[in-house]
Amino acid sequence: MDKAGEFIVALVLYAMRCIEDGEMDALARMGFGPSEVAALAGLTFGDLKRIERLRTHCLDIKIDREALRGIISRIHADGLSTEWEHTLIRADASFDMMRRLFGTTRRTYTKLRHAFGVSSVGRPREPTDAQAKALWQRIKQRLRASPSDTLAPSDYLAISRQCGVPLRTVWRESNRVARETA
Repeated sequence: MDKAGEFIVALVLYAMRCIEDGEMDALARMGFGPSEVAALAGLTFGDLKRIERLRTHCLDIKIDREALRGIISRIHADGLSTEWEHTLIRADASFDMMRRLFGTTRRTYTKLRHAFGVSSVGRPREPTDAQAKALWQRIKQRLRASPSDTLAPSDYLAISRQCGVPLRTVWRESNRVARETA
């Protein structure tokens, strides 16, 4: 298998996962239209093996150097590291939070929860009216202070502690705030 084939298969697998998870916006940002999505949705494992052997290239890739530098800088500045991943897991972070912040797979998430003895299940209870108000104020305050308009792992933990609500609730409400202010 040549490297181009490996790369295309990795891209196709990523796109198929996006389809499965309903993340059509991610596919659209990469340039996939409805016809490509339909074609990808119909692929089988055998098709992937055949794609792997093809020597044709279907990609036109460009690197946004400024965005890449920003990502690397953010990883260092915001502490998007294994330590933070473990800290958030111990604090009962949701799978969605871990996947979006760190790219954590379901398998890794489950293993880490088991390793750290985290066993909660289900959704956290809704915050009281007072907690909800405090939560929204803290989230908005931290978002305004963030140069990237996103919260760092330390922000989520601090808000959880300050407002007395579970980390999962902070994650859910921060996504609501982001949607409302977008």
